[in-house]
Amino acid sequence: MGINLDKWESTLRTDSALNERLTHLDAKGFPATKKGDLLCIKVKGKTPLVVSWDGSEIHVSKRDARKPFCSWTMGANKFNQLFLGTCPPLLVAMNNDQDNIKMGTDHHNGSLALGFMVMLQECMEGGEDK
Repeated sequence: MGINLDKWESTLRTDSALNERLTHLDAKGFPATKKGDLLCIKVKGKTPLVVSWDGSEIHVSKRDARKPFCSWTMGANKFNQLFLGTCPPLLVAMNNDQDNIKMGTDHHNGSLALGFMVMLQECMEGGEDK
């Protein structure tokens, strides 16, 4: 599971479109992005990967998540296939793995979680555990 957490976090933090989406307000003028853990990828036998939002900054870490918006559990082979393959179709993979995914219903936070996973794919080339 060659993942460079610093590179992933840096990519998330420096993407201007993502930062605009993170600070988006709902129709009532309140923050649309959930504070706390937004995405948790659990790879069996490994410490979970967690993306969280504190209201001003995005964080990526290896730890147990606290009430994540999206949680996906998978084996190491599936993780490698999805995130080290050549542009695997994440939405198709998620649809085929529904029993292992727990996700809230809010479209805004769901699209953010999917965006985090796409950026993880982009950061995996030659990445090393950090």
